[in-house]
Amino acid sequence: MNLSEKYYPSAGINSAIAETSVSFEPQLPLGKPAGTALHVEKDSLIPPGIMMLDEGRMRLNFAAGDVSSVEAVVHNERISLVKDENGIWSAEVDGKDGGFCPIVFYVDGAQVLNPMVPIGFGGSHPINYADIPQKGNDFFLYKDVPHGAVVQEYYNSKATGCTKSCLVYTPPGYMKGTSDYPVLYLQHGHGENEQCWVHQGKANFIMDNLIAEGKIKPCLVVMNNGMVQKEEDGLRKLDITKIENMLLEDCIPFIEEHYRVRTDKWSRAMAGLSMGSMQTSMVTMKHPDIFGYVGVFSGFVSPLEGLLSDSSYLKELDNKEKFEEDYKIFFRAVGKTDFLALEKFHMDSKLFAEKGLSPENSNTHVEKFYTGEHEWNVWRMCLRDFAQYLF
Repeated sequence: MNLSEKYYPSAGINSAIAETSVSFEPQLPLGKPAGTALHVEKDSLIPPGIMMLDEGRMRLNFAAGDVSSVEAVVHNERISLVKDENGIWSAEVDGKDGGFCPIVFYVDGAQVLNPMVPIGFGGSHPINYADIPQKGNDFFLYKDVPHGAVVQEYYNSKATGCTKSCLVYTPPGYMKGTSDYPVLYLQHGHGENEQCWVHQGKANFIMDNLIAEGKIKPCLVVMNNGMVQKEEDGLRKLDITKIENMLLEDCIPFIEEHYRVRTDKWSRAMAGLSMGSMQTSMVTMKHPDIFGYVGVFSGFVSPLEGLLSDSSYLKELDNKEKFEEDYKIFFRAVGKTDFLALEKFHMDSKLFAEKGLSPENSNTHVEKFYTGEHEWNVWRMCLRDFAQYLF
């Protein structure tokens, strides 16, 4: 096996793993030949920022030159990189279970981006990450099937006084067809944006694969920025509760005017992860006449202190018969080791049980637990499974 076959990036790397929010192809150094050798053999041979090794291990590289230290935090473990004679700092690390893995680099103690490592968005700023191949887990990868399109749309939001952007996934065949489609409005988590469900969640590839397998009905997926900014007194301020008005008054009318979509409640779903799950709960439970399907990923039905104070929407749980008439599916899921959401998830489960709406007592309420923490590996599985209940 030669190096181009063994190491990452390689000629056979899956496009879903190589693609990031800044580039469809892996990053290569401009103006210099790029190698995939495990070690730098010539001054002109620059290794990629991450090379995948055997058994889920990876080599991190950072061309930092004359600095005192380079470190990386991977899976909450801080690792020191070692400099070679060419000024390339490297370390071999364990990717553990694989999948999406954030990486934080420090140069002389300062947090920095490694320009040669995949770049995404999290914590309200660009981040580095690796997408580590997982054996037998290919539902989010690019496959040789018909593919939909992802379009970036812009619309004026009267609710916020700002111009907004959303990404719209249209399924294979949409561009040539005449049929109307249902819509899933899909939200990200705190500190993320509308790009994340595509470039980190791989939502478009997940939907393409499920459609090709005949497991879901084709639909549009609309992804908005839930970190909603509004203009007030000449300043931009954050108000995540504005997602309700932005969706209902601005985004949904825009989508229904510009795309061939069905407009009844049974053709609309909303789902979100973490903060987006709380926003989803608030919006859908206040407006059961608009949404017929709900997905709460790694998150919260009851409001989180400091983010949302109004809990009046929980009155929707008081009438079991009405709740089960209002929604065909109320899907809740979480990682088994989720340090952030698991305790709150169990509290919400108790609330549902008190209302006679535990999964054992309700055909509408679905609960799932996945191996994983508060992470994209779990949220990808959430979307895969939730989508199979829709429409």
